[in-house]
Amino acid sequence: MIDYHVHTPLCHHAAGSMEACIRQAVSCGLSEICFLDHLTLRPEEDVKSMQEEEVPLYFNAVKALKEAWAGKIAVRAGLEVDFNPHFLAPARKILDTYDFDVVAASVHILNDLDIVSHSLAHVHASMDPDDLYARYLDTVYRMCEKGFFDMICHLDLIKKFGKRAKRDFTAELDGLLSLIREKGYVVEVNTSGLDHPIGEIYPSQSLLQACRKKGIPVTLGSDAHRPEAVGGHRAEGLAAVQEAGYRSLTGFIQRKSYPILMETQRLENASPLPAPPRLEKDPIHD
Repeated sequence: MIDYHVHTPLCHHAAGSMEACIRQAVSCGLSEICFLDHLTLRPEEDVKSMQEEEVPLYFNAVKALKEAWAGKIAVRAGLEVDFNPHFLAPARKILDTYDFDVVAASVHILNDLDIVSHSLAHVHASMDPDDLYARYLDTVYRMCEKGFFDMICHLDLIKKFGKRAKRDFTAELDGLLSLIREKGYVVEVNTSGLDHPIGEIYPSQSLLQACRKKGIPVTLGSDAHRPEAVGGHRAEGLAAVQEAGYRSLTGFIQRKSYPILMETQRLENASPLPAPPRLEKDPIHD
């Protein structure tokens, strides 16, 4: 069992030590834990993310924990980079400087609209859901075109506060998933949605099944912001993955992916997942 999405106090909206997160992971019987803290490069001062100058502290802290816990649990170093087309060059410079195990990408902000803050949920409620979904999917698509990352976090995060699109976005989603498959990205099955107003995993079961049909590999993350949440809802996450027909999850080391087989006793009806294409990362253009 793995958890590939754990935050630290460096993101300024999480609590508890990194070592406490690892102890929780071990007590849950996890074989791997990946710290995937936020890197959000924006001009605003009040950004809930580590600052650029804090990245060395973060990376070296994870490196020390890797060594300290070797033989007990595999500790991975990752970053969750919030997509901002105006700050791709400095983001790439950071990523090229440090030997991270995995780089994830996500969309939390549409232009200046924060789509995840509970304090702004009332703003979303007054907006046209179809417009929000269209803008979100377009931004995720543009993010996927850039090719600076390995994994996509909480693919349908736009549903967080329970507002559903009225029109059918099947065509847009199919085009997005085709691009994800073409680029060789891994999609995160993020269980934190079970604690959000939407009350379901990211991505939804139907979207997860669509990922499976496209041959898109997946990994599992809790999006924990405190030690006791590490490994959270792992049974539900595994059940969703297995129901979609997957035989394995995906792990990373030095930005190379590898399969992690799940228990076979509940997978009799699942078919093997086609291997994703191995592509060179695309250059980033501002």
